[in-house]
Amino acid sequence: VFADFYSAERLVHVTESAPLVRDNAGKHYAVVGGFSVPSANGDGQQGSVSLAGRRAVLNVTLDNLLKGAATQAVQNMNIAMGIDEYTGIPVQEKPDMSLA
Repeated sequence: VFADFYSAERLVHVTESAPLVRDNAGKHYAVVGGFSVPSANGDGQQGSVSLAGRRAVLNVTLDNLLKGAATQAVQNMNIAMGIDEYTGIPVQEKPDMSLA
């Protein structure tokens, strides 16, 4: 679901594994991953009735000085000026991740 939703976003990458902060240092994008649905009874089976069965867990990492501040400022300025939102932002097609 997340991979499809963010497929057109060049500054958001989706991975199956939990993204690590060290993998995102110095990068201009956010990484979403590490998806899990906790079981209701702790036996590894997906819960359906309890509160645990209605929760999803995911992780997001970003470099707060780049994507969190500088890149976001440039992206917002580009949008406000009516130019391509990625102008002046190094865009990477696939993230450099230590986990697959």
